[in-house]
Amino acid sequence: MTHINPDDFIKELQFDIQTKDNLKAKLVLSHIGQVEEKYQQQALLELSRADDKFSMPLIVSVLVSNPEFNDSFPLIRETLFAKVMDSEQVFLNLLIRESMRENRILLSEIAGEMRLESATAALLGILNEDHDEKVLRAAVTALGQIGDLSATTAISEYLYSGNIELIIAAIHALGSMATPTAIQRLWEKLGEEPDLDLIIMDMFAKSQVPAALERLNESLGSHFAHIRIAAKQRLVKIGSKTVPLLMNNLLHHDPDLLIHSLNVLGDIGDESAISAIRKLLHNEPKDPNVRFAAYEALGLLPVAKGAITLAAGLQDPVDNVRSAAANAIDHNYNAVLAAGLKNMIRAGGDGATKIIHTVIDAQCEKIFLDLVKDDTFLAETTNYLLTQAHPDIRKQCIAILEENGKADVARCLTVAQKAEAAPGLKVFAVDDSKMILNIYRSVLHNIGCESRLFEFPAEAIEQVARDVPDVILTDLNMPDISGIDLTRRIREQFDGDKLPIIMVTTQNASHDNDAAYAAGVSDIIHKPFNEQQIREVLSKFVELG
Repeated sequence: MTHINPDDFIKELQFDIQTKDNLKAKLVLSHIGQVEEKYQQQALLELSRADDKFSMPLIVSVLVSNPEFNDSFPLIRETLFAKVMDSEQVFLNLLIRESMRENRILLSEIAGEMRLESATAALLGILNEDHDEKVLRAAVTALGQIGDLSATTAISEYLYSGNIELIIAAIHALGSMATPTAIQRLWEKLGEEPDLDLIIMDMFAKSQVPAALERLNESLGSHFAHIRIAAKQRLVKIGSKTVPLLMNNLLHHDPDLLIHSLNVLGDIGDESAISAIRKLLHNEPKDPNVRFAAYEALGLLPVAKGAITLAAGLQDPVDNVRSAAANAIDHNYNAVLAAGLKNMIRAGGDGATKIIHTVIDAQCEKIFLDLVKDDTFLAETTNYLLTQAHPDIRKQCIAILEENGKADVARCLTVAQKAEAAPGLKVFAVDDSKMILNIYRSVLHNIGCESRLFEFPAEAIEQVARDVPDVILTDLNMPDISGIDLTRRIREQFDGDKLPIIMVTTQNASHDNDAAYAAGVSDIIHKPFNEQQIREVLSKFVELG
């Protein structure tokens, strides 16, 4: 490497600037990386004093030749910004006339970073005349940063360019613009490629303009599971801002939309949604999955006023709905609810028995602790725990009984627990709802199966590799890994003859069903499920004892 005398370097640069010898100045500056920082700063000072028309191309050349300066010597980029502000037209002429690839990319980046609206026409010109992917990507990105409405159509065309990098650049650009038209163009792109769909959903969530929030909300009704799941995750993350939209969804009659909206409202936890959910329940929706989702949401919310209305759910004809109502009551348990519940149990009959079984299976500890002092409750509880309840539930109840002065009952149950029969088929149940998993545990126990419960699909996939079950039951709409994704990944190791996978879902859309079967699902049943349905579907693939 040629040794550069720093003093000569500066003197030559000063002379070239004075004589406006662009070629020589460019040659001198090509060695700027070989001198110490103080001489680099002095060289930059000379350029900052020079005529903008002369010095601007030189600064661009230095940045292109020394990309590391963007981090190690940020002052040089700042100097270019200052010159553009002083001589905008000089910059625009340079942007229009520049033909060198790397220079054009840098100039486009500068225009975008400075939000230079006057550069819109020049950048659109680049889109019309250039064919280099990186140049086009820089121009598209810059137009998105500038946000001029006239560029919307030109940017949108790159959504269908067939070049993944340009498509992603166009998505980000339209997301940055965040105008109603830009959001609409992104909305129209959804459904073509899952990875791109997620980027688009991220753009909606990032902008949070009304049009974007509306599209996120509408995505709850998408035919594609990955879009629905992504929408739910992002709406929850955004939080209370989306609650009015979600509450409005509760006025519709589409069960799937109602269920997804209730799921999100529960996860957000904004108590302003309580009245809308209670009104929905008051109207007695016919679909039990909707009722389940409503009580499940209320179980995540502080229902102080009017909590007694939750007790109506304990009389629902569907087991799963009663479980959700019991959890909601347990979460909001108070003296009024306690009195109402005791009256329902003391009334006796089949209804009281179902309530007691539900409280036990749903692991409603607050209710159990309060009612275990009641003789009617204790008698049926003892009978149920001895004859039907899952061993894990019995174990939990024993601990509660021992802590509350019922050692004799606990001792009797402990003896019964030791005599528990060996389990039969091993069934993995995967669902992001802990409540549904509790129901699976009881149902599978009653059928005579050993259950392994997984709230997170990734853990189930990992466990399958170590300990292969006889059957897998999985939900469809789960965050991060959907039931379809879980099936695809397990099918990489085991085919359907070796390991049946049954999808259990609230969705009943042909698109979801087709995608599930294509992924390798063995059969599909729909929530709410009961013991008989699970028994029948398992019998198709395995022999029950």
